[in-house]
Amino acid sequence: LDQRAPPPAGFPRHDYNYSVFPFAEHGEAKGDTRDASTLRLPVVLNQYNFRNESTYLDAKTPVWESGNSPDFTFQARVRIPTSQQVLYRPTTLEIWKFAWVQILAIYIIFWWIFTKFEYVVFHHRIVDTRVVSDLQAKSHRF
Repeated sequence: LDQRAPPPAGFPRHDYNYSVFPFAEHGEAKGDTRDASTLRLPVVLNQYNFRNESTYLDAKTPVWESGNSPDFTFQARVRIPTSQQVLYRPTTLEIWKFAWVQILAIYIIFWWIFTKFEYVVFHHRIVDTRVVSDLQAKSHRF
């Protein structure tokens, strides 16, 4: 394990016994006045970020060696800067699924609009129509 500042063995640490906020009730002396620029959010967050206790594992063996257990759990947290561009290429199945969902959504909207349009056209008789019945016998002339 590599640490930025490893804690001393058997001694309590008092590195962060003060607040990032410059108020008297957090341990500073009464009447301690500070500059107004120290109360800005970026300054307070920057002071808070410097309180980082980082520990990371530096693997000495490049290959994972298994033990008796068949289980293997790996958890990772990757921090990618916001300015970093991340490219992702979806699989064909994901593309088809996304296309199906989009087509279905558009179909439902157009179907609803068409049924309302059809109701208005036929209910209010905007278009002249006639009924042709196939129940009457037709006389054929040859």
